[in-house]
Amino acid sequence: MTKRIGVQFFTVILGIALLFQLGCAVRSRQARFYVLTPETDIAVEMKKGAGLDSDIAINISPVSLPKYLKKQQLVTRNGDNELQLAEYERWAGKIEGDIGRVIAENLSHLLGTDRVFARSAMDVIAQDYDIKIDITRFDGRLGGNIELSARWAVFDGGGKVVYGVTATDIIEPTRGSDYGHLVQAQSRALAAFSREVAQVIKKLADI
Repeated sequence: MTKRIGVQFFTVILGIALLFQLGCAVRSRQARFYVLTPETDIAVEMKKGAGLDSDIAINISPVSLPKYLKKQQLVTRNGDNELQLAEYERWAGKIEGDIGRVIAENLSHLLGTDRVFARSAMDVIAQDYDIKIDITRFDGRLGGNIELSARWAVFDGGGKVVYGVTATDIIEPTRGSDYGHLVQAQSRALAAFSREVAQVIKKLADI
């Protein structure tokens, strides 16, 4: 009888120890948070002598995204029809707001104006152009490519279309196999998109 109690007691202690170790292992895995960044090469290009200096005011309307991308977790593809949400790799904020912020900063450098904002900041500022962006794809494969597909249009300050709906599709290699490289590739794709938009604004504003 005493021996049986001893075995049961040892089993309970062993179970508690295993649960404690499992809990430590789970707690040791920390979530990592990511943000998209403006393209540093764009700022360097401007400093080297592109030399644009304008006072045009531009608003980036809230960016439209498919529901599957409006997650805190980073989204990757395992195939054409299969998505995967990373459990521990997450956006630091709302991705749609991050996209608008990065495009605005890129355009500010490319067009030589400090007056490029998101809608929240533009509510009290007269604007020359309003850019509306509908992104239908902004994901990719780890170690592969990311794809940015967007439809966008430019409106004047009165809400009139001055540059009709345009389709932009950009493929950018990740140049690495982890999530950090994936986010860097997404930032580079936004830089390429920003350059395309900037060329249109330059023609419209004659700068």
